[in-house]
Amino acid sequence: MNQLTAWSKSIQFILGLQSQDESLSDTKEIFIPIRNGSLRTDCYIPKSKSLGTIITINGLAPLGNRDPRFIIVNKSLQKIGYTVVSPFYDEICDYKISLRNIEDIKDSILFISKQKEISPSGKVSIFSPSFSGSLSLIAASDKQIADRINCICTIGAYAKVDDIIGNLFANQNLDEYGRMILLLNFLPISIGKNESLFKAIKLTILDNYYKSKDLYLKPHYQKMKNADRLFFDQLKNDPEFRIKHWNVVLKKGGKNRELLTALSVTNHISNLKLPILLIHGLKDDVVPANESVILHKKLITQGVNSKLCVTTLISHGDTGFNLMTLLELPKLISSFSFFFAKAFDQKK
Repeated sequence: MNQLTAWSKSIQFILGLQSQDESLSDTKEIFIPIRNGSLRTDCYIPKSKSLGTIITINGLAPLGNRDPRFIIVNKSLQKIGYTVVSPFYDEICDYKISLRNIEDIKDSILFISKQKEISPSGKVSIFSPSFSGSLSLIAASDKQIADRINCICTIGAYAKVDDIIGNLFANQNLDEYGRMILLLNFLPISIGKNESLFKAIKLTILDNYYKSKDLYLKPHYQKMKNADRLFFDQLKNDPEFRIKHWNVVLKKGGKNRELLTALSVTNHISNLKLPILLIHGLKDDVVPANESVILHKKLITQGVNSKLCVTTLISHGDTGFNLMTLLELPKLISSFSFFFAKAFDQKK
């Protein structure tokens, strides 16, 4: 694909993201076998000859691959000529952060790349926002997986998970949705089991996701014991209280420390060799844009073909661009053109 064509596809893609059409027309559903079951997967087949295959990996959201924003992304990629394969990662969609996330991504990449009717060249590209963007980079540090990938595009990825958690816990002005997901996963290391408390945290996550103003939380909150309610309120509103428990998590060590180490992209970056596009919102209130800057510097040092775009046109992992900010649009077009050129399968 020449540069002019890549730019044209990039412009069409960005314009497609402005669509309000969230329907699932022109898709077919398949099931991808993984070691722990199977993944329900939507396939978007272009009407013209496919330019290549792109796997889209959803972030920590309950609707996953059928989040309306994600459907629009998938359809935009389909309309410019790519076959899009979008699995529903049940663990990720249930807000569970574990090493299984990475294994599920690896399994799906291997399976999809081996299906000749979906991926004739035997290779795919990855488009992944937020937390899943970092998981995709970690998965691609495995040479067996990297050999199946043309290019990766991440939006709002992190470099070191410890720093992101500490930052979200310490700064009350940052995104509550992301903070509650991290509390759901890591607070049990500090306090053990508490079914009522963790249910409250999960319901708060849902209220944030659906913007429902405590609709899910309120009935449960009113039934909570006073001690649990007080603890929950402190978690929501007191950064020092959260940091105290985060310090307990860090001191626990063992398997907990191993998990944090395994989830940090910086610990795998020396094994990343394939082309990588890092896009990050300047005002991201979950993962600071400097995280992608750190990743880019390390990749460039290693000689990896990597491109960085820090922009005000997007928020955290959100591809709803504001076309009013025209001065930054050429930079974004150039960045996506890098990805689309690399995602083009020349060996089909």
